[in-house]
Amino acid sequence: MCIFLFTSSNAVLPQLITFVINESVTRFNGSMFVFYYPYLFDSVQEFWDGSSRVVYYKAEYAKMSVVIKLNRVDRVYRPPDVIGGTIIVDTPSSVSHQGVRLTAVGHIMLQLSPRQVGVFEALYKSVKPIELMHKVVDIQAPGKLPRGETEIPFAISLETPKGGKLFESFHGAYINIQYLLTAELIRGYLQKQMSSMIEFMVEERNEQIPRGLIESTTVNFYITHDTQKHMISPVLRSGGFKITGRVVTQCSLSEYVTGELTVEHSCVPISSIDLQLLRVESVAASDRTATETSEIQSTQVADGDVCRGLAVPIYMVLPRLLTCPTLATGAFSLEFELSIVVTFEVGLSRHALLYDPNATKMVSANETLPLRLMRI
Repeated sequence: MCIFLFTSSNAVLPQLITFVINESVTRFNGSMFVFYYPYLFDSVQEFWDGSSRVVYYKAEYAKMSVVIKLNRVDRVYRPPDVIGGTIIVDTPSSVSHQGVRLTAVGHIMLQLSPRQVGVFEALYKSVKPIELMHKVVDIQAPGKLPRGETEIPFAISLETPKGGKLFESFHGAYINIQYLLTAELIRGYLQKQMSSMIEFMVEERNEQIPRGLIESTTVNFYITHDTQKHMISPVLRSGGFKITGRVVTQCSLSEYVTGELTVEHSCVPISSIDLQLLRVESVAASDRTATETSEIQSTQVADGDVCRGLAVPIYMVLPRLLTCPTLATGAFSLEFELSIVVTFEVGLSRHALLYDPNATKMVSANETLPLRLMRI
């Protein structure tokens, strides 16, 4: 048995720690043998208290880390690209290991919407994840790493599985398509395993579609009081309004949603005109399909009462991780929609105006168009 006396930089009195270890003797002080683990601490500083025959050691716990650094800043890869990079291992002293392993996995996580199937069924009825890829590569054989930073280069090919497909990365509310790269420093029994994980993005190869075919998919729309499926203000319905325009509904993910709209007539002032990008996620569960629509982003194209007869341009950037090419499989489907929302300022009743003469309420009208997103 040997006695250690350690103190941290913030401690006033040293803490007494007793170990029973089987290590080499690092110091002999009178009749006391003093040991210490070199792998547990960054540095060990010896000092003498001047009154006893005990040597104190001021030590700090070691900070050992494993980091993955990819050679592409955007972390975007397309099959059959090679994912290359460096594994950086930082150790306070030399460390023995049983190998360095790299694992690339891709999976689709599906979740049921509580509003479609119920809260209890959504919690207890899980949908099995779909595995897209699983590849394990041994980067380095067992050996010993020196003290300090060690850079271990790696390269792993991104191959499409036979009979399968690597879908694009996507983060939704109920569907997540994710690709992860994990580096492991395998150590011995009863030793802490060191690992690091990083996400990389997968994109499909661009489709060869003529530019004229995309531009021909322009859809004309109009918004009036007769096209609304919800109840609107009687003042707005009696006076009427009409907004027309056009939108390109077949879009490239690397470009923008474009179009224009014109306010031809409105009996009440307009507060704002917004574009809402919606995702429609459908998950198949047993004998039913749970479909949920949620908003991705909202872009304001006009603020205030728009001049009548003026063409307002539509220009919306598509977010990368929250969109992907429109797809449909047996287990799930991903679709996207564009909703044009017009908000009006409608005056309140006489009873409400007695309390606030300047009070108004916002009434909205909208038109939803389907979008087909592609990688071209």
